[in-house]
Formats: sequence, C-alpha cells, structure tokens
Amino acid sequence: MPSKRDGFNIKDFYYYTIECSSTGIVAINNDEDLVIFNEAAENIFGVSAREVLYRPFSVLQNMTGNTDSLLLSTLHSGSVYEHVEAVIESASGPINVMAYTDLVKNSEGQVIGACLSLRDITPQKQLEEQMYQTEKFSAIGELAAGIAHEVRNPLTSVQGFLQLFAQNTGPEDPKKAYLEIMQKEIDRANAIVKQFLLLAKPVLPIKKGTAMDKLIEEVVCLLQVEAGHYGVEIQTNYAKGLPLVAIDREQIKQVLLNICKNGIYAMPNGGLLSIETEYEAVQNKVHVIISDTGQGIDPFTLEKIFDPFFTTRADGTGLGLTVSYKIVQNHEGKIEVRSEVGKGTTFRVILPLT
Repeated sequence: MPSKRDGFNIKDFYYYTIECSSTGIVAINNDEDLVIFNEAAENIFGVSAREVLYRPFSVLQNMTGNTDSLLLSTLHSGSVYEHVEAVIESASGPINVMAYTDLVKNSEGQVIGACLSLRDITPQKQLEEQMYQTEKFSAIGELAAGIAHEVRNPLTSVQGFLQLFAQNTGPEDPKKAYLEIMQKEIDRANAIVKQFLLLAKPVLPIKKGTAMDKLIEEVVCLLQVEAGHYGVEIQTNYAKGLPLVAIDREQIKQVLLNICKNGIYAMPNGGLLSIETEYEAVQNKVHVIISDTGQGIDPFTLEKIFDPFFTTRADGTGLGLTVSYKIVQNHEGKIEVRSEVGKGTTFRVILPLT
C-alpha cells in the first residue's frame, strides 16, 4: 500500500485518524509490547502514552479489569470479543467501558499483534442507575404511603392509652419502668413511620444560599459526643472561596448527619472521619466528601446500601441512607460511594450550586 498519493501522506492520515478517535485504542505486538495508545485511551486509563508506549502491556495490569485477558486471548488464540462490559480502574476512579478486540495482520495476512478498543459508557451506566433508582423510589413511595398511614393510626391509639396509664401510675410503681420502655419503642416506631412518609411524599426543598463550611461545622458539633464515645477523630478541610450553595439547610444537614453517623458506627475501635469540600467550577457544583477508616463495605452490600430497610446494624432502621438519597435527588444532586473492605468508605455528595 503506497504511503503517499499526490502529496497526501496516508500513514499520517492513519495516525491522526486513530489519535482523534473518541474510542480508546490500545494495540500490542506479538511480544505483548504496547505500540498504540491513543488520546482517548489516555483519558480512560488516566496515564499518558509517553509513560506506557513500547513497554510490556503488563504495566497496565492493575487498571485493565478483565480487558487484559481479552486482549491477550485474542493475540494468542485468535478469539475475537465484542460488546464486553468491563471496568477500568483509572487514576481518577472506575470507568465503565464496552470492550472489543481484534487481530492485527500485515499485508500478507500474518498476525503482528492485537488491538483493544474501549468505548467509555460511564455516562450511560450512570443514567441507567438513575432511572433504576427513580423507578424503585416511585414504587417504594406508593407502598410506603399505604403502610405508613395504616400503621400510624393504631400507633397513635396505643400511645394515647400509654400516656393515660402513665398518668395513673405512681413513680414507685414497678410498672412505671415498663411503661417508659414501651413509650420509647412507640417513639421509635413513629420515627420510622415519619421517615417512611418522607419516601412516600418527600418534602420539596426550600432552597436558600448556604455556607457549606458553616453547615458542616454544625454537623461536626452535633457528632462530637458520639464520635468521642467511639474514639473517632473528626477532621475537616474546606475548599477556599467556596460560594454559597442553594439548598434546604435542614434537609442537607440530615443527609450529612446520616452519612457521618454511618462512618462513626463503622469504626467501633476508633479511627478517622474526614469531611472535605470541593468546588467543581466547570459544572458549577459543590462536592462534600465524607471518608472513614472503618471496616469497608463488600461489593454485595454496597449495591444495596440505599435500599429501604437494608442495614447491617442490629439497632438500625435501614432508612437513613434511603431518605438521604431521596433528599439529594430532590436537590438535583447525587450521592456516590466507593469502599474497600478493610480500608474504609468514601461518600461523595454532589450538589448543584443553584
């Protein structure tokens, strides 16, 4: 194949076609050395071509998920893969990709390497997750409305009779202690019903410009006693010049309290709870990052933490994170969570500035 025709350099055209492609393209030769690593691949993996080109493909092995086995299988057995979903562990976090492989042959049909094509489908996966959560909360809301009203009425009756009995029971009466326990349990049941009603008919946020650092300081103040009981140190780090955020102050305070308390409970033997803020100027969003050094969450549990009534604590209701997710969703924001067993968990609450 000629490299030039009428002054047109075909090799250069091939190079720029690959380099300008929005699909990440990674190619190796028969020695498994990286020979092509285009700009889209740089963006997906979070490393530059200069760092990896002409080095063994294994330099990427901690990032490639299962795509390394796909590419090597194609090179050594000739198997070609299409539409394989994978997760690339890039320097900036996990990236969902759709992977394709193919053999690279010369003009004589000899195999000279293999190619891996990666299409970033992270936005699509995030949209699918949002749609799933929206549908799930819609169904939960309809169920919650019926259950909450059916439960609240008899609870109100029981609470009224308990108060009547308490009025007619002297302070020395041994039944007094049992009545107090029953009242506390009724209060707890009412609190659960109240949270359930928040899912059924969420209160729309009344937004006002709020200094996020001051709100976080209020949350930290409320947590100090409980954190001290568990031997947990709380550290804060605020972005400089963070603008005011249009939020419902009390609702977002509840979200931060719920997440921070979960972090504290995950460190029964002490640890560090850090709360940071970031300003994403391009997207005009504020991030609140809450990290703990606790036990971490396994992948199975991580998928269910926002489900109602899912809890790993014996005295937990399993509604705190569910309600928090709904509150942030009503603020047109989102909650992201990453965790590693034995190392800890990080929640990222992302809120639009206005």
